[in-house]
Amino acid sequence: MIDALKQAMERAAQQPDAEQEAIAQAIMEMITADAAWDALLHDPRTPPVLEKLWAEAMDEVKEGKAEEITGDGFNS
Repeated sequence: MIDALKQAMERAAQQPDAEQEAIAQAIMEMITADAAWDALLHDPRTPPVLEKLWAEAMDEVKEGKAEEITGDGFNS
């Protein structure tokens, strides 16, 4: 285990039990989500789908249907 993770675990261990449970749950959810994304991105069916979505997005840009995102949100 790297030092930064050890330090984080030591600090988490100082929290009340309910907070420790929430931290553990958040970590597990993040690890699970990362694994799901890795599986999805390494699936051989993914590149054609992404290429199709990219082409659709570029068509929307060419047709003037896309808006530039600036600032902190879509409408800023």
